[in-house]
Amino acid sequence: MSALFRTAGLAALSLSLAACSTLAGGGPSAHTIRKTPEVEIVAVTPEQAAAAQAAAAADRERALAAALGRLSAAPERAPFRFAPGDVIDVTMWSYAALPGGGAPFGGGPGATPLGSFTVADDGAVLLPYAGRLALAGYTLEQAQHAIAQRYASQRVLQKPSATVRLAASPQNDILVTGAIGHPSRVAWSPGGLTLAQAITQSLGDGNATLGAGDLSATRAAVRVSVVRGDAAPVEVPIAAAFEQRIALRPGDRVIVRKAPMVEVTVLGSTRKNGVLGFARQPVLAEAVAEANGLDNNLANDHAVFVLRRRAAAKPVLYEFAWKRGDGLIAADQFPLETGDVVYVAEAPIVSIQKVVGLLFQVTLPVQVLR
Repeated sequence: MSALFRTAGLAALSLSLAACSTLAGGGPSAHTIRKTPEVEIVAVTPEQAAAAQAAAAADRERALAAALGRLSAAPERAPFRFAPGDVIDVTMWSYAALPGGGAPFGGGPGATPLGSFTVADDGAVLLPYAGRLALAGYTLEQAQHAIAQRYASQRVLQKPSATVRLAASPQNDILVTGAIGHPSRVAWSPGGLTLAQAITQSLGDGNATLGAGDLSATRAAVRVSVVRGDAAPVEVPIAAAFEQRIALRPGDRVIVRKAPMVEVTVLGSTRKNGVLGFARQPVLAEAVAEANGLDNNLANDHAVFVLRRRAAAKPVLYEFAWKRGDGLIAADQFPLETGDVVYVAEAPIVSIQKVVGLLFQVTLPVQVLR
């Protein structure tokens, strides 16, 4: 009986060894990658990594300056025109007449507040003693002239003039939406409104948590876009929105987004493979740490690569000597970009270890059966 089991075990061992030649590898080896002709290979030094980090920081500063410039240099809006829903305060100015219809008294005109009026759906307001008056499409100056003319034609007041103040206007409101819990309208203030004020008012008592997260989340960055008229959105980081005094304009729309600023793909002999997101631009060492580090049983710690595609040029393959001090220093400074692929090659001994492990798994039952 033991001979039978021994024969079966040897047969299984033979089949397993034959299968070893067809076992799929865990990815290309470091030697194979270095021989790839389609890429430019750069062995990164600490000096090169520091220069890349400085260039990335300068790019971010330039992008922020350009965004702030677009918001401050945007053309002025067309003159305000009344629309349904607008609320106005009207004050009439006129001279008091002598009893019996004589000429007005000397001195200046007197003020008569008429109250607040809302522009109806048909674009008109209902004024005391003057009836309905269409104001939709009028500028502020045109509305004041039309109201004064109406009262003059009715002979209700002597030489009247009108002062119209815009009390509220839905078309001037700032709409804040996105990852703030619920959309919010912030009433425009005559003294102006900053981006920080609009966001703060929209968050209310703080229960809106920016999409079930917070401003310090490590995997998702909070960014703010300002949409002005028909222009393209202008995006700034949430920190800049609060630190800079960014003036809004009536009718601006503010969109709060929560998403990774940088996404990179990690493959090969790390403990976790996949697409990783970061709230800020990470360095290579941070990405490897986020992937739970190198797999000690598989990784070739001499060969950590970053593949980056470039427009109208060959992809570049950055190589880091992870086991050496200068390689670690470079990895701790080298900035990653969205679309980068981090790859850790397998150690050359891994394929032998796979065979030995398979042999052990197959021969152990044979030993037990003895």
